[in-house]
Amino acid sequence: MVVGRIHRLLKLIALLQSGRVYNSAHLARECEVSRRTVFRDLSTLQESGIYVLYDNVKQGYTLPWRTIMPFKDLTSEEVLALLVICQDLDKAIAGLPMHQLARSASTKVLNSLPDTLRENVINAAQSISIWLPPINPTIRNTIHYKNLYKAAIEKKNIRVQFAGSKEQKSVSTMLSPYHILYSNHQWFVVGRSSLDRGIKAFPILKILKTEILDETFKKPSRFNSSRYLSHSWDPIQHSRKSHQVKLRFESSVAESVSLMCWDPSQEIRKLKGGAIEFRAEVDSLEHIADWALSFGDRVEVLSPRSFRDLVKERISNMSQIYHS
Repeated sequence: MVVGRIHRLLKLIALLQSGRVYNSAHLARECEVSRRTVFRDLSTLQESGIYVLYDNVKQGYTLPWRTIMPFKDLTSEEVLALLVICQDLDKAIAGLPMHQLARSASTKVLNSLPDTLRENVINAAQSISIWLPPINPTIRNTIHYKNLYKAAIEKKNIRVQFAGSKEQKSVSTMLSPYHILYSNHQWFVVGRSSLDRGIKAFPILKILKTEILDETFKKPSRFNSSRYLSHSWDPIQHSRKSHQVKLRFESSVAESVSLMCWDPSQEIRKLKGGAIEFRAEVDSLEHIADWALSFGDRVEVLSPRSFRDLVKERISNMSQIYHS
């Protein structure tokens, strides 16, 4: 009987924190008890420090936010990390509703803390900041982000129209969105396309139109986003074929390269004079070529030959531009 009452009290709390205002009759019906039992349960919550409020205008009961989630086990360091990361997301033009939700959630967590702890966290946050590079500097795709996010969570197929090439103005496909990904300074949706019945990554910035369908999908158990992108430096050019690449970085950039995890498969070997040899397994030579060229004459591609030739061709083309 005690267990049954505990379950009922938990259900009562869940109803009151849902955001909807319930009167005693509604609560009695939802909990399948009498109104008298509901009043007794509400008194028990009050005695336990869970202050249920009565809304005179709406004629019903609700729970204030600070009572809903006390976060007794949170440390000041945990709250500080959450606050700084979530609040600083607004310094970049993220273009995804998620950053606004994260900021709102962190504010609610902060407001639920005891006054002293809350003030300590706010003061500490003034000494830390995170600056992110701007991404997706357009708001025209906001509705598409929301639709893709909703479709991915609810596992519903979505009709998507993309901007095509000059020859093909737009492309339409039915997509089963398995995963939403941020990579290479932009957002992608990874899923099964009706165009070729294969799994691909589509840049969300190129979306012109979205329509969530009633048809649901089941994500294949074999699909794993980490495995799908394990050797991918470019989601668009994702391929099952992999290349073992080897590059030599001069000592002037060796330390900065060594301190970063550029790829999960990377291996770094120290050479004489402070230089390093960088090895990795990738599926796109095109994108890693862009990365290598960003280091200018402080890096040399050693292998494979196709990678070396690609970089040599890029350098030759650049030289032609500045030849005059």
